[in-house]
Amino acid sequence: MRAGLRFLAWLGAGTALSVFTAPNFIPLFNQLLGDQFGDVFPVFPFAALVVLITALRWRELADVLESEKGVNTERRTRAAGLSILLVLLVLEPLTGQTVSTAGVALVLTFYAAALAINPLTKGLLLPYAAVFAAGVGAPAVLQWAVGEPLAVVSSWLSARLLAVVGLPVAWTGTQFQFVTKSGDIISSFVAPGCSSIISVTTFLGLLALMHLDLKKDLRSTAVIAMAGTGILTVLNSVRILLLMWVGYEQGAAAFWGVHNWVGYVLFLGFYLAVLPVYSRMGGHGIGPYDVKTGVPYTPS
Repeated sequence: MRAGLRFLAWLGAGTALSVFTAPNFIPLFNQLLGDQFGDVFPVFPFAALVVLITALRWRELADVLESEKGVNTERRTRAAGLSILLVLLVLEPLTGQTVSTAGVALVLTFYAAALAINPLTKGLLLPYAAVFAAGVGAPAVLQWAVGEPLAVVSSWLSARLLAVVGLPVAWTGTQFQFVTKSGDIISSFVAPGCSSIISVTTFLGLLALMHLDLKKDLRSTAVIAMAGTGILTVLNSVRILLLMWVGYEQGAAAFWGVHNWVGYVLFLGFYLAVLPVYSRMGGHGIGPYDVKTGVPYTPS
């Protein structure tokens, strides 16, 4: 009876603090997601990966959950989970300011709640939580640090591609302007968020998740990471070319109508194409987990 009450107390505390940290997530659902030209926030593909990995690892996760020995086990881990939730609650005025910090807070909230409810999930979920948090938070840091130079590179490459296909676009640094067939004048610029940072960091995050799950050797992962970074940089300029071609042929309304989703089509296609290639490269394939610790191991 007492054990049951203690479990309900842990569960209630974790759930309550998770609910109270909800203001952290408000920016994920407002217009901050699309306030820049070509901005594609990586929380969506990462959220899809959460569902996929949960499905792939459901048996191991179920074994971990079933191996719970009672609420008296791993008290320090449970307390750590509740402490993280409490810190997120206190920091809500800060973490709720941007999409990136809200996304990181969301990942930490789910992980901390898992620690409080069932500490045995810590080993299984930690590497995924770390990759999710880094994948969601890194683009903002990189955009601040190297976004402008990469926007210049992306603009230069896009201008070369546009010259090859013969579209009459005038460039001044990262600024561009052209007149459509219907007579519309389209003027804009390649922002740091449009410079391939988000597509590359999303790809590297997804690759890291596949590396964890497929147990590939580091060399194979590094080769795919370097090749993918280069390809995505070019593919981002192809995206800009397609936007301008649509705008030139169909007018300003068509240009602005497709600029937020055309990247998803191109980049998602690339990610799906890489998956079978990477899965055939060197490595050991998907391996089992120790259900007591949630840590992957290689059978002897």
